[in-house]
Amino acid sequence: MNEDRLKYLLERYLANECTPAEQEELNEWFHTWNPGIGGMQSWLQDAGNGEALSNELYTDFKNRLLPPAKRNRRVGWYGVAAAAAVLVAFVILFYPKHQPRQSVAQRDAQQQPANTIRPGSNKAVLTLADGSQIALSDSGHVHIATQSNTEIRRLQPGSIRYHSMQGPANDQRPVYNTLTTPRGGKYSLTLADGTVVTLDAASSITYPVVFTGKERRVEITGQAYIEVVHNAARPFRVSAKGQLIEDVGTAFNVKAYTDEQAVKTTLIDGALRVVKDNRSLVLKPGQQVIVTHNIRLNNHVNIQEEIAWKNGEFRFERVNVKGIMQQLARWYNIEVSYKNDVDHIYLSGVFSRKEEMRNILEVLETTGKVAFQLVDNKVIVSAE
Repeated sequence: MNEDRLKYLLERYLANECTPAEQEELNEWFHTWNPGIGGMQSWLQDAGNGEALSNELYTDFKNRLLPPAKRNRRVGWYGVAAAAAVLVAFVILFYPKHQPRQSVAQRDAQQQPANTIRPGSNKAVLTLADGSQIALSDSGHVHIATQSNTEIRRLQPGSIRYHSMQGPANDQRPVYNTLTTPRGGKYSLTLADGTVVTLDAASSITYPVVFTGKERRVEITGQAYIEVVHNAARPFRVSAKGQLIEDVGTAFNVKAYTDEQAVKTTLIDGALRVVKDNRSLVLKPGQQVIVTHNIRLNNHVNIQEEIAWKNGEFRFERVNVKGIMQQLARWYNIEVSYKNDVDHIYLSGVFSRKEEMRNILEVLETTGKVAFQLVDNKVIVSAE
Protein backbone atom coordinates (compact mmCIF):
# COMPACT_ATOMS: atom_id res chain seq x y z
CA MET A 1 0.00 0.00 0.00
CA ASN A 2 1.46 3.37 -1.00
CA GLU A 3 1.42 6.45 1.22
CA ASP A 4 -1.38 8.23 -0.67
CA ARG A 5 -3.68 5.23 -0.31
CA LEU A 6 -2.79 4.88 3.38
CA LYS A 7 -3.49 8.56 4.01
CA TYR A 8 -6.87 8.26 2.26
CA LEU A 9 -7.89 5.19 4.27
CA LEU A 10 -6.79 6.64 7.59
CA GLU A 11 -8.76 9.83 6.97
CA ARG A 12 -11.89 7.83 6.14
CA TYR A 13 -11.38 5.57 9.17
CA LEU A 14 -11.12 8.48 11.57
CA ALA A 15 -14.25 10.04 10.02
CA ASN A 16 -16.14 6.71 10.41
CA GLU A 17 -16.63 6.60 6.63
CA CYS A 18 -14.76 3.37 5.76
CA THR A 19 -16.65 0.80 3.68
CA PRO A 20 -16.34 -2.85 4.81
CA ALA A 21 -13.82 -3.44 2.01
CA GLU A 22 -11.75 -0.40 3.02
CA GLN A 23 -11.88 -1.46 6.69
CA GLU A 24 -10.58 -4.90 5.70
CA GLU A 25 -7.81 -3.32 3.61
CA LEU A 26 -6.79 -1.12 6.53
CA ASN A 27 -6.91 -4.06 8.95
CA GLU A 28 -4.72 -6.09 6.61
CA TRP A 29 -2.20 -3.27 6.36
CA PHE A 30 -2.15 -2.78 10.12
CA HIS A 31 -1.71 -6.51 10.72
CA THR A 32 1.23 -6.58 8.32
CA TRP A 33 2.73 -3.43 9.77
CA ASN A 34 2.48 -4.76 13.33
CA PRO A 35 2.54 -8.60 13.25
CA GLY A 36 0.72 -10.42 16.02
CA ILE A 37 -2.12 -7.91 16.32
CA GLY A 38 -5.48 -9.10 15.04
CA GLY A 39 -6.59 -6.02 13.12
CA MET A 40 -6.83 -2.35 13.96
CA GLN A 41 -10.40 -2.41 15.27
CA SER A 42 -9.86 -5.14 17.87
CA TRP A 43 -6.48 -3.72 18.82
CA LEU A 44 -7.97 -0.31 19.55
CA GLN A 45 -10.70 -1.85 21.69
CA ASP A 46 -8.22 -3.96 23.66
CA ALA A 47 -5.71 -1.14 24.18
CA GLY A 48 -5.02 -0.43 27.84
CA ASN A 49 -2.94 2.64 28.55
CA GLY A 50 -4.18 4.94 25.80
CA GLU A 51 -1.84 7.84 26.53
CA ALA A 52 1.32 5.76 26.64
CA LEU A 53 0.22 3.76 23.62
CA SER A 54 -0.52 6.86 21.57
CA ASN A 55 2.94 8.25 22.27
CA GLU A 56 4.51 4.93 21.32
CA LEU A 57 2.50 4.75 18.10
CA TYR A 58 3.30 8.35 17.28
CA THR A 59 7.03 7.61 17.43
CA ASP A 60 6.67 4.32 15.57
CA PHE A 61 4.60 5.83 12.77
CA LYS A 62 7.10 8.63 12.35
CA ASN A 63 10.08 6.27 12.30
CA ARG A 64 8.43 4.01 9.74
CA LEU A 65 7.17 6.78 7.45
CA LEU A 66 10.37 8.80 7.85
CA PRO A 67 13.10 6.11 7.59
CA PRO A 68 16.70 7.41 7.98
CA ALA A 69 17.52 6.60 4.35
CA LYS A 70 14.84 9.00 3.15
CA ARG A 71 15.24 11.84 5.61
CA ASN A 72 17.59 13.81 3.32
CA ARG A 73 15.17 13.76 0.40
CA ARG A 74 12.84 16.62 -0.37
CA VAL A 75 9.66 14.80 -1.19
CA GLY A 76 6.61 16.78 0.02
CA TRP A 77 4.28 15.71 2.81
CA TYR A 78 2.12 12.78 3.88
CA GLY A 79 -0.61 12.20 6.43
CA VAL A 80 -0.35 9.62 9.22
CA ALA A 81 -2.50 8.61 12.19
CA ALA A 82 -1.40 8.24 15.79
CA ALA A 83 -4.23 6.06 17.08
CA ALA A 84 -4.95 4.78 20.58
CA ALA A 85 -7.87 3.88 22.82
CA VAL A 86 -8.82 7.56 22.83
CA LEU A 87 -8.02 7.71 19.08
CA VAL A 88 -5.58 10.57 18.66
CA ALA A 89 -6.45 12.19 15.33
CA PHE A 90 -4.14 11.88 12.30
CA VAL A 91 -1.39 14.43 11.78
CA ILE A 92 0.21 15.63 8.58
CA LEU A 93 3.94 14.93 8.48
CA PHE A 94 6.41 16.75 6.27
CA TYR A 95 9.68 15.29 5.12
CA PRO A 96 12.66 17.41 6.27
CA LYS A 97 14.68 19.39 3.83
CA HIS A 98 17.96 19.26 5.74
CA GLN A 99 20.13 16.72 7.50
CA PRO A 100 18.53 14.90 10.47
CA ARG A 101 18.85 16.91 13.66
CA GLN A 102 17.97 16.57 17.30
CA SER A 103 14.30 16.62 18.20
CA VAL A 104 12.70 18.95 20.73
CA ALA A 105 12.84 16.20 23.36
CA GLN A 106 16.51 15.37 22.66
CA ARG A 107 17.57 18.98 23.03
CA ASP A 108 15.55 19.36 26.21
CA ALA A 109 17.15 16.26 27.71
CA GLN A 110 20.61 17.75 27.19
CA GLN A 111 19.72 21.15 28.63
CA GLN A 112 17.25 20.42 31.43
CA PRO A 113 14.92 17.73 32.78
CA ALA A 114 12.16 16.97 30.29
CA ASN A 115 9.09 19.09 30.95
CA THR A 116 5.65 17.89 29.89
CA ILE A 117 3.21 20.53 28.71
CA ARG A 118 -0.24 19.02 28.93
CA PRO A 119 -3.18 20.08 26.75
CA GLY A 120 -6.03 22.19 28.06
CA SER A 121 -9.13 20.79 29.75
CA ASN A 122 -12.70 21.62 30.77
CA LYS A 123 -12.38 24.54 33.16
CA ALA A 124 -13.92 27.97 33.57
CA VAL A 125 -14.95 30.57 36.13
CA LEU A 126 -18.59 31.56 36.56
CA THR A 127 -19.09 35.10 37.87
CA LEU A 128 -22.51 35.65 39.42
CA ALA A 129 -24.50 38.88 39.59
CA ASP A 130 -23.15 39.77 43.04
CA GLY A 131 -19.56 39.39 41.87
CA SER A 132 -18.93 36.05 43.58
CA GLN A 133 -17.02 33.50 41.50
CA ILE A 134 -17.36 29.73 41.15
CA ALA A 135 -14.57 27.62 39.66
CA LEU A 136 -15.94 25.04 37.23
CA SER A 137 -14.29 21.82 36.13
CA ASP A 138 -15.40 18.25 35.42
CA SER A 139 -16.26 17.47 39.02
CA GLY A 140 -18.54 18.93 41.67
CA HIS A 141 -22.20 19.08 42.61
CA VAL A 142 -24.99 19.00 40.04
CA HIS A 143 -26.57 22.12 41.55
CA ILE A 144 -24.19 25.08 41.18
CA ALA A 145 -26.23 28.18 42.09
CA THR A 146 -29.60 29.92 41.80
CA GLN A 147 -30.00 33.32 40.13
CA SER A 148 -33.33 35.18 39.61
CA ASN A 149 -35.46 32.06 40.09
CA THR A 150 -33.18 30.23 37.64
CA GLU A 151 -31.18 27.16 38.63
CA ILE A 152 -27.68 26.66 37.25
CA ARG A 153 -26.95 22.95 36.89
CA ARG A 154 -23.97 20.91 35.78
CA LEU A 155 -25.15 18.93 32.73
CA GLN A 156 -22.12 16.77 32.04
CA PRO A 157 -18.33 17.20 32.08
CA GLY A 158 -17.51 20.65 30.74
CA SER A 159 -21.09 21.94 30.52
CA ILE A 160 -23.64 23.90 32.57
CA ARG A 161 -27.27 24.84 31.91
CA TYR A 162 -29.63 27.59 33.07
CA HIS A 163 -33.13 26.33 33.89
CA SER A 164 -35.80 28.92 34.67
CA MET A 165 -38.20 27.77 37.39
CA GLN A 166 -40.84 30.33 36.35
CA GLY A 167 -41.48 32.51 33.32
CA PRO A 168 -39.86 35.97 33.41
CA ALA A 169 -41.84 39.19 33.29
CA ASN A 170 -40.99 41.37 30.29
CA ASP A 171 -40.32 44.34 32.56
CA GLN A 172 -38.06 42.34 34.89
CA ARG A 173 -34.66 43.94 35.33
CA PRO A 174 -32.02 41.67 33.76
CA VAL A 175 -29.44 39.99 36.00
CA TYR A 176 -26.12 39.22 34.31
CA ASN A 177 -23.61 36.40 34.72
CA THR A 178 -20.25 35.91 33.00
CA LEU A 179 -18.59 32.64 32.05
CA THR A 180 -14.84 32.93 31.47
CA THR A 181 -12.38 30.30 30.26
CA PRO A 182 -8.68 30.75 31.09
CA ARG A 183 -5.82 29.92 28.75
CA GLY A 184 -5.85 26.14 28.62
CA GLY A 185 -9.61 25.94 29.27
CA LYS A 186 -12.82 25.17 27.37
CA TYR A 187 -16.44 25.08 28.51
CA SER A 188 -20.04 24.86 27.28
CA LEU A 189 -23.10 26.79 28.41
CA THR A 190 -26.79 26.32 27.69
CA LEU A 191 -28.60 29.62 28.15
CA ALA A 192 -32.12 29.95 29.57
CA ASP A 193 -33.62 30.01 26.04
CA GLY A 194 -31.87 26.75 25.06
CA THR A 195 -29.13 28.40 22.99
CA VAL A 196 -25.83 26.51 23.37
CA VAL A 197 -22.52 28.39 23.53
CA THR A 198 -19.15 26.63 23.53
CA LEU A 199 -16.19 28.78 24.60
CA ASP A 200 -12.64 28.17 23.46
CA ALA A 201 -9.60 28.98 25.61
CA ALA A 202 -9.14 32.58 26.86
CA SER A 203 -12.72 33.55 26.04
CA SER A 204 -15.80 34.88 27.83
CA ILE A 205 -19.51 35.45 27.45
CA THR A 206 -21.64 37.89 29.46
CA TYR A 207 -25.37 37.18 29.35
CA PRO A 208 -28.63 37.74 31.23
CA VAL A 209 -29.70 34.88 33.48
CA VAL A 210 -33.18 35.14 31.96
CA PHE A 211 -33.88 36.92 28.68
CA THR A 212 -36.43 39.73 28.96
CA GLY A 213 -37.52 42.52 26.66
CA LYS A 214 -37.54 42.49 22.86
CA GLU A 215 -34.12 40.96 22.21
CA ARG A 216 -31.67 38.39 23.54
CA ARG A 217 -28.25 40.01 23.65
CA VAL A 218 -24.93 38.61 24.85
CA GLU A 219 -21.34 39.85 24.68
CA ILE A 220 -18.45 37.65 23.54
CA THR A 221 -14.67 37.96 23.77
CA GLY A 222 -12.30 35.35 22.36
CA GLN A 223 -13.80 32.48 20.38
CA ALA A 224 -17.22 30.87 20.67
CA TYR A 225 -19.39 28.47 18.71
CA ILE A 226 -23.08 29.35 19.09
CA GLU A 227 -26.12 27.24 18.25
CA VAL A 228 -29.09 29.58 18.52
CA VAL A 229 -32.66 28.61 19.32
CA HIS A 230 -34.49 30.87 16.88
CA ASN A 231 -37.26 33.18 18.04
CA ALA A 232 -38.37 35.74 15.44
CA ALA A 233 -40.17 37.80 18.08
CA ARG A 234 -37.01 38.05 20.19
CA PRO A 235 -33.87 38.07 17.97
CA PHE A 236 -30.58 36.76 19.33
CA ARG A 237 -27.74 39.27 19.05
CA VAL A 238 -24.04 39.00 19.85
CA SER A 239 -21.76 41.98 20.55
CA ALA A 240 -18.09 41.32 19.79
CA LYS A 241 -15.38 44.00 19.58
CA GLY A 242 -17.65 46.74 18.30
CA GLN A 243 -19.69 44.68 15.85
CA LEU A 244 -23.19 43.26 16.17
CA ILE A 245 -24.11 39.77 14.97
CA GLU A 246 -27.79 38.89 14.60
CA ASP A 247 -29.12 35.40 13.94
CA VAL A 248 -31.97 34.22 11.81
CA GLY A 249 -31.98 30.59 13.05
CA THR A 250 -28.28 29.93 13.17
CA ALA A 251 -25.17 27.97 14.10
CA PHE A 252 -22.05 30.09 13.77
CA ASN A 253 -18.50 30.61 15.00
CA VAL A 254 -17.23 34.00 16.16
CA LYS A 255 -13.54 34.71 16.76
CA ALA A 256 -12.94 38.03 18.51
CA TYR A 257 -9.72 37.84 20.51
CA THR A 258 -8.36 41.10 21.85
CA ASP A 259 -4.82 40.21 20.67
CA GLU A 260 -5.97 39.72 17.05
CA GLN A 261 -6.85 42.60 14.77
CA ALA A 262 -9.61 40.88 12.81
CA VAL A 263 -12.96 39.62 14.05
CA LYS A 264 -14.11 36.60 12.04
CA THR A 265 -17.70 35.38 12.01
CA THR A 266 -18.32 32.13 10.13
CA LEU A 267 -21.82 30.87 9.36
CA ILE A 268 -22.31 27.11 9.59
CA ASP A 269 -26.07 26.86 9.22
CA GLY A 270 -29.06 29.19 8.84
CA ALA A 271 -28.72 32.90 8.12
CA LEU A 272 -26.78 35.67 9.82
CA ARG A 273 -26.46 39.44 9.68
CA VAL A 274 -23.28 41.24 10.78
CA VAL A 275 -23.37 44.99 11.41
CA LYS A 276 -20.33 47.27 11.75
CA ASP A 277 -20.41 51.08 11.61
CA ASN A 278 -23.89 51.23 10.04
CA ARG A 279 -22.87 48.77 7.30
CA SER A 280 -24.33 45.27 7.31
CA LEU A 281 -23.69 42.01 5.47
CA VAL A 282 -26.00 39.01 5.32
CA LEU A 283 -24.26 35.63 5.28
CA LYS A 284 -25.20 32.32 3.72
CA PRO A 285 -23.90 29.00 5.11
CA GLY A 286 -20.22 28.57 4.31
CA GLN A 287 -19.50 32.31 4.21
CA GLN A 288 -17.44 34.40 6.60
CA VAL A 289 -17.38 38.08 7.52
CA ILE A 290 -13.99 39.57 8.41
CA VAL A 291 -14.02 42.87 10.26
CA THR A 292 -10.86 44.99 10.73
CA HIS A 293 -10.92 48.70 9.86
CA ASN A 294 -13.59 47.72 7.31
CA ILE A 295 -16.00 44.85 6.76
CA ARG A 296 -15.70 42.29 3.96
CA LEU A 297 -17.17 38.97 2.91
CA ASN A 298 -15.06 35.82 2.45
CA ASN A 299 -16.66 33.27 0.12
CA HIS A 300 -13.74 30.83 0.22
CA VAL A 301 -13.59 29.99 3.93
CA ASN A 302 -12.44 26.56 5.10
CA ILE A 303 -15.25 25.66 7.50
CA GLN A 304 -13.44 22.62 8.92
CA GLU A 305 -10.44 24.74 9.81
CA GLU A 306 -12.56 27.44 11.46
CA ILE A 307 -14.44 25.05 13.77
CA ALA A 308 -11.64 22.48 14.27
CA TRP A 309 -11.18 23.67 17.86
CA LYS A 310 -14.76 22.70 18.73
CA ASN A 311 -14.16 19.23 17.28
CA GLY A 312 -11.03 18.71 19.39
CA GLU A 313 -8.50 19.46 16.66
CA PHE A 314 -5.93 21.93 15.47
CA ARG A 315 -6.28 22.20 11.69
CA PHE A 316 -3.70 24.32 9.87
CA GLU A 317 -3.69 24.80 6.10
CA ARG A 318 -0.78 27.03 5.12
CA VAL A 319 -0.93 29.01 8.35
CA ASN A 320 1.91 31.29 9.36
CA VAL A 321 4.04 29.95 12.24
CA LYS A 322 3.03 32.88 14.45
CA GLY A 323 -0.64 32.09 13.87
CA ILE A 324 -0.02 28.44 14.77
CA MET A 325 1.87 29.33 17.93
CA GLN A 326 -0.86 31.79 18.93
CA GLN A 327 -3.39 28.95 18.93
CA LEU A 328 -1.04 26.56 20.76
CA ALA A 329 -0.23 29.22 23.36
CA ARG A 330 -3.89 29.65 24.31
CA TRP A 331 -4.63 25.94 24.59
CA TYR A 332 -1.40 24.85 26.33
CA ASN A 333 -1.06 28.05 28.38
CA ILE A 334 2.51 28.76 27.31
CA GLU A 335 4.61 31.79 26.44
CA VAL A 336 6.17 32.11 23.00
CA SER A 337 9.19 34.10 21.81
CA TYR A 338 11.02 34.27 18.48
CA LYS A 339 14.76 34.20 17.81
CA ASN A 340 14.47 35.45 14.25
CA ASP A 341 11.97 36.29 11.52
CA VAL A 342 9.40 33.55 10.82
CA ASP A 343 6.86 35.67 8.94
CA HIS A 344 7.69 33.88 5.67
CA ILE A 345 7.05 30.36 7.05
CA TYR A 346 3.67 28.72 6.46
CA LEU A 347 2.88 25.18 7.59
CA SER A 348 0.01 22.70 7.38
CA GLY A 349 -1.13 19.87 9.62
CA VAL A 350 -3.96 18.34 11.62
CA PHE A 351 -3.45 17.47 15.29
CA SER A 352 -5.56 16.30 18.19
CA ARG A 353 -5.91 18.84 20.98
CA LYS A 354 -5.35 15.94 23.39
CA GLU A 355 -1.73 15.57 22.25
CA GLU A 356 1.16 16.68 24.41
CA MET A 357 2.54 19.85 22.89
CA ARG A 358 6.03 18.38 22.37
CA ASN A 359 4.59 15.85 19.91
CA ILE A 360 3.09 18.63 17.80
CA LEU A 361 6.30 20.64 17.81
CA GLU A 362 8.32 17.61 16.75
CA VAL A 363 6.06 17.03 13.77
CA LEU A 364 6.27 20.70 12.73
CA GLU A 365 10.06 20.48 12.97
CA THR A 366 10.14 17.73 10.34
CA THR A 367 9.42 20.41 7.72
CA GLY A 368 13.00 21.57 8.11
CA LYS A 369 11.71 25.14 8.15
CA VAL A 370 11.44 25.82 11.88
CA ALA A 371 12.90 24.67 15.21
CA PHE A 372 11.59 24.86 18.76
CA GLN A 373 13.20 24.96 22.18
CA LEU A 374 11.24 24.30 25.39
CA VAL A 375 12.36 26.17 28.49
CA ASP A 376 10.02 25.63 31.43
CA ASN A 377 6.66 26.96 30.21
CA LYS A 378 8.10 28.87 27.29
CA VAL A 379 8.66 27.91 23.64
CA ILE A 380 11.45 29.63 21.71
CA VAL A 381 10.84 29.54 17.94
CA SER A 382 13.50 29.99 15.27
CA ALA A 383 13.57 29.74 11.48
CA GLU A 384 15.96 27.14 10.08
